[in-house]
Amino acid sequence: MVFKWLRPKTKADDKIEAAKPSLYERLGGVYAIAAVVDDFIDRVMHNPVLNANPAVDEAHHRVSAAGFKYYVTEMVCWATGGPQKYSGLSCRRFGRHSLKLIASAPRMLPG
Repeated sequence: MVFKWLRPKTKADDKIEAAKPSLYERLGGVYAIAAVVDDFIDRVMHNPVLNANPAVDEAHHRVSAAGFKYYVTEMVCWATGGPQKYSGLSCRRFGRHSLKLIASAPRMLPG
């Protein structure tokens, strides 16, 4: 048995791929993604366990919730195949900032 990903793509594969809706479309597009991001960010920003970490609490006060929601929505839409282009922090800049938060994460986890 040859796995589909081991053989070269054919024109038939391209037609099948074109007929499949993207993940972005299956999620419902920008408005559905924005609704989920809105709820998720509200939960994260008001989570007492996460905010017990001083680095996380400080990060939440550095950016507005509305702006953060915009960038997360933009990134999820882009990453799932939508027409949006992510215009937030580069991966390198975001990575440097997020490593500080990750380094303090064990303090937030139970036992």
